Amino acid sequence: MSKEIITNRPSGIASSIYPKRIPKIKVGAIKDELGFTLSERLALRQAWNLIRPFERRYGQDVFYSFLNDMYWGINKFRDGRDLNLKAMHSHALQFIHFFGLLIEEADPVMFQLMINDNNLTHSRCKVGSAYIGNLAQALVDYVLKVFHKVSSPSLERGFRKIVEKFQNYHDHQPTKTAYHRVSKLDVL
Repeated sequence: MSKEIITNRPSGIASSIYPKRIPKIKVGAIKDELGFTLSERLALRQAWNLIRPFERRYGQDVFYSFLNDMYWGINKFRDGRDLNLKAMHSHALQFIHFFGLLIEEADPVMFQLMINDNNLTHSRCKVGSAYIGNLAQALVDYVLKVFHKVSSPSLERGFRKIVEKFQNYHDHQPTKTAYHRVSKLDVL
């Protein structure tokens, strides 16, 4: 009887299949393309389902109190001497509705386009991105105060990330030179 030497290396087709490589284990929460974890995304959507029936009230509460705090902001809704109440009311509703659309948006390109379009529209009306970021923060603070009993760290982190996306947008308006002309370098 001859003793055969048994090697640990399989031969033939088995060598290309076994041993399987162990996949890399990712420690911690897995984030989507927008930077949200699954728990943050779920918390945001569940909170939005609670907010949706009260969009008008929450939007008006946040928007009007913010405009009163930033006294110059209310002047954007003046038609001459009078306040355009219809524009102010619709803007308050559109503001919170837009925030909800951002929460529901899953495509990162569309998400960024929505924020860019919103900020560009406001910059044409001379409303800067810092102002919009502060308004978004006021909404988050209000919602977290209203839902303080059911708030979670995931919800707070999710809201913080949305506010950061508003605040990370920089106004890209051309700056004026000494004679209030736009330089060629600013346009490029």
